[in-house]
Amino acid sequence: MTHEELFTLSGRQALVIGGGSGIGRAIAMGLARAGADVHVAGRRGDKLNETGDGIRALGRQSRAFALDATDIGALESLAAQLDAAGDTPHILVNAQGVMTLNDAENFDEADYDRLMDTNVKSVWFACTRFGAPMAARGEGVIINIASMASFRGFPRNGPYCVSKHGVRAMTESLAAEWAPRGVRVNAIAPGFFLTDLNRGAMTEARKTRALSRIPMGRFGELDELAGAAVYLASRAGSYVTGVTLPVDGGFLSMGM
Repeated sequence: MTHEELFTLSGRQALVIGGGSGIGRAIAMGLARAGADVHVAGRRGDKLNETGDGIRALGRQSRAFALDATDIGALESLAAQLDAAGDTPHILVNAQGVMTLNDAENFDEADYDRLMDTNVKSVWFACTRFGAPMAARGEGVIINIASMASFRGFPRNGPYCVSKHGVRAMTESLAAEWAPRGVRVNAIAPGFFLTDLNRGAMTEARKTRALSRIPMGRFGELDELAGAAVYLASRAGSYVTGVTLPVDGGFLSMGM
């Protein structure tokens, strides 16, 4: 098999939840460049349309679905709609996520629920509602967006860390359960990338501390996540499941 055959996504349909901006948008564009038709879903229709325009400019097809991923009924409705039309995605990317920084004792129930509903509950039900038709078909790929917080704890970020440990756990559990049915489930754990989600939380002091722990000495560029997603979605990654792949400039290698 040639290099092109290993990595092409031609003929594949992808759905990226959270594809309107940040990591989700970068991955959506990367999948499209590899040949996939990429549909995007999320809260902000204007941002989804911008991503869709970029995908169509590459000669791929793209539709935008405005929904709140924490609305499980909306996820179920979209999954049923796509399945009925014979458009069950070959590739699902769960890039939805929120973050709140606070001292542990000052997190209130609303903050906690918001983090868990978006980062864990919506990801679980997106996996299961879109993954079930994949399993029935006998093939599919799910890629969840995890975090360095899936491996470590960080001060003032407790509920977020709990949620991202949960993403890693569900990725491994679903991978083990669905591999016999042809569905691979993996995750990408980005290191320090400046996005709309975390830019406001990254003070200069925090940036300096982060850079001191990154052997490559810089923050990541969002496009650097696209290659990992293409690999996991393509034939090149066909024997890979249950993995949470760090793309972190060596952050985790620093140990203590």
